[in-house]
Amino acid sequence: MYTVNKATLPDIEKVSKLYKEYLSFYEVDITDKNPKQYLIDRLTNNESVIYFVQDENNNYVGFMQLYPLFCSLGMSRTWLLYDLFVTESSRCHGIAKLLLDQADKIAEDTNASFIMLSTAVDNLKAQKLYEKNGYEKDIEFLTYLKHSH
Repeated sequence: MYTVNKATLPDIEKVSKLYKEYLSFYEVDITDKNPKQYLIDRLTNNESVIYFVQDENNNYVGFMQLYPLFCSLGMSRTWLLYDLFVTESSRCHGIAKLLLDQADKIAEDTNASFIMLSTAVDNLKAQKLYEKNGYEKDIEFLTYLKHSH
C-alpha cells in the first residue's frame, strides 16, 4: 500500500535523495549545486509544492514538484508539473498515477485551467503514462527556450 504526502521541511532530507536520483536520470551535473538546499528554498519561499509517496515500510519511492503559474489568456491559475520521479525498483506499481491524481486534485482545489508538463522526446514510457492520464500533446503552441548561460 502506498500513501501520498505533501512534503514539509522535515521530509526534505529523504525527498532530496529521490530528487538526486531524478537529476541523475536526466544526467544533470550537480557538481556545484545543492539539490537539498534547492528544495528547501522552494518550500521556504512558497515557490513550489512537493508531494512524495511512501510504501508500507515508510520508504520514499516517488515524488513530484509543481510550480504555481498563471494563464493570462484564461485569467486563471495553472500549474507546471516540472518533476515527477519513481524509483526504478518501484515502477509499474501505480505510483506515478497516484502522483498525477494528486496533481489533478491540486488543480481542482485551486480552480486551475490546466496542468502543463514537459518530458524528453525519447521518454516514450512517460509520454504513454501522461496520455493515458488525460494529458494531450500541445499542437497549438510551440515552446521556445533561451538559455542564459
